[in-house]
Amino acid sequence: MEALTPSGKAVIVVDLQKDNVGRFCQPIIPNVKLLLQEARRRGILVVFACDSRYPDDFIFKSGHPLRTIRGTEGVKVIDDLEPAATDIVVEKRMLSAFFGTDLDFTLRQKAVKTLIVAGVATWACVLKTVFDAAEMGYEVIVPADCCASPVPEGHESALKVMGLLRVVKPSVREVIEAL
Repeated sequence: MEALTPSGKAVIVVDLQKDNVGRFCQPIIPNVKLLLQEARRRGILVVFACDSRYPDDFIFKSGHPLRTIRGTEGVKVIDDLEPAATDIVVEKRMLSAFFGTDLDFTLRQKAVKTLIVAGVATWACVLKTVFDAAEMGYEVIVPADCCASPVPEGHESALKVMGLLRVVKPSVREVIEAL
């Protein structure tokens, strides 16, 4: 049996990969890095949910540029947030970190009940992951300053929608203080 996470918490970092990170992400990188450092210090499980697609995946049929193709350098987590040996990396082919992956099974096996979700894009993969987690019964926390989208309006809209679930916190510092 895998080790339990003593805190019952996990940090899920969504799609902060070489092919996905642009200038719009730069302001959140120090915040996510701080969140990861604090989580690891406290023994909180860290999971990277990473796009890992095939060139013929549905998302590319709509004109979305080819990126995060399985087996390429672009699927790797950015150097600033490199996974530690104790972290888990989950490959995903859909927007949600839960859809078609073993993430839920892994979290439940480790007795995780609370998820802190960060990453990109707020309006797509972060939002879908948060909604799926909430529907599966996890308590979810989203530090707003640890999420980004290339279009600011999409980011703000997603935060408002997630706010209806009462999961959004204004800052990583507030989340860390509540750990």
